[in-house]
Amino acid sequence: MTVNTALDAKHLYACGNSGTGKSANIKVKLSHCERAIIFDPDDEYHTEKGVIRVESPNQLIALLKANANSSLKVAFVAEGLKAFEFWANAAFAWKNCLAIAEEIADVTTAAKAPPCWGKLIRRGRKYGITICAVTQRPAEADKTILSNAAFIRTGALGRLNDRQAVAKEIDIHYDEIARLKPLDWIEFNRADLSVTGGRLGTTAIYDYNRESKAFELRQKETKTHQEKPKAVKKTRKKTPLKK
Repeated sequence: MTVNTALDAKHLYACGNSGTGKSANIKVKLSHCERAIIFDPDDEYHTEKGVIRVESPNQLIALLKANANSSLKVAFVAEGLKAFEFWANAAFAWKNCLAIAEEIADVTTAAKAPPCWGKLIRRGRKYGITICAVTQRPAEADKTILSNAAFIRTGALGRLNDRQAVAKEIDIHYDEIARLKPLDWIEFNRADLSVTGGRLGTTAIYDYNRESKAFELRQKETKTHQEKPKAVKKTRKKTPLKK
């Protein structure tokens, strides 16, 4: 496949507590694609339509080679850093696909990304690869994908440091995340810096850029700075007449 630097990065970073619907959103994206390779340590995807489940590296490579340029959705059910790096390298070699990485906090840290995973993040876009990275613990997971994601979507997060890590990246106050209920979500679009929210199963969209308290405070501060100070009329003190 020829390198295409004009391709837009559409990587998605999805985080939230268990039961907040983060994987449900990813599975919708999976249903709309033709080629997908999934790192699936909890065996969540084998029941999805068209997904083939494999456990060994040899099985994975055989399937990818047999479908080098054709449609395939495969879930690699494995755990640990070695298996994760193998999967990332395989995804990069396969190209032109959706690469879904579940529970990345179990196989990465907040420090530098593992080599193959880092290469997939930094260079995958040019080969038609879109990454969906999923985690319950963003404060403990790789920051490379967080800073390179075109979209960041968070559900409720129970720990303060996790809320702070995400809020800092998407430029909202972490209290906004603390207020989320199960199935609520907030999504950041890096292209236009918009922040929207809603709830799975509903169509209502909340605009955090214009409706949140943080926005109201910013508007108030801006208005205050723009207002010209009122001129103060100086009055001369009257000197009492000498008798």
